[in-house]
Amino acid sequence: MPQGQPTVVPDDGLTTRQRRNRPLVLVHTGVGKGKSTAAFGLALRAWNQNWPVGVFQFVKSAKWKVGEERALRVLGDSGEGGTVAWHKMGEGWSWVQRDMASSEEAAREGWEQVKRDLAAETYRLYVLDEFAYPMH
Repeated sequence: MPQGQPTVVPDDGLTTRQRRNRPLVLVHTGVGKGKSTAAFGLALRAWNQNWPVGVFQFVKSAKWKVGEERALRVLGDSGEGGTVAWHKMGEGWSWVQRDMASSEEAAREGWEQVKRDLAAETYRLYVLDEFAYPMH
C-alpha cells in the first residue's frame, strides 16, 4: 500500500470507509469475449467476502448447463462464503429467433424480479449477464 498523504481528498463529507462502501454500477460492454468472465470474477470475490450474490442470466435457457453456474452454486452451498442465487431469465438465444414475443416477456419478467430484489436489498452483488440483449 502506498504510504503518505493522498494528493486529492474529495470534498463529499464521507469517510474513507463510507466512500469505499458506496454502491457501484459496473458495465462490461464490447465485442468479443470477457464480459461475463469479468462479472463472474467479481461474483467470486463477492462470495469470498461473504456477500450474498444474485446472478440473473437474461438469454440462457433453464435447460442449458453453464459451468459458471455450477461452480458458483457449489461455492454458495458450501457454507464457506456468501450465498449465491441463480436466475435464468430467458428461453435460450440463437441467431434465428422464432418467438420474439415470448423472449421479450421472459426478459420483462426478469427485469421486474431484479427491481424487486434491488428494492428489498436481497443481494450485495447483482450480476445481470447478457442484459444488453433484452435492453436492445
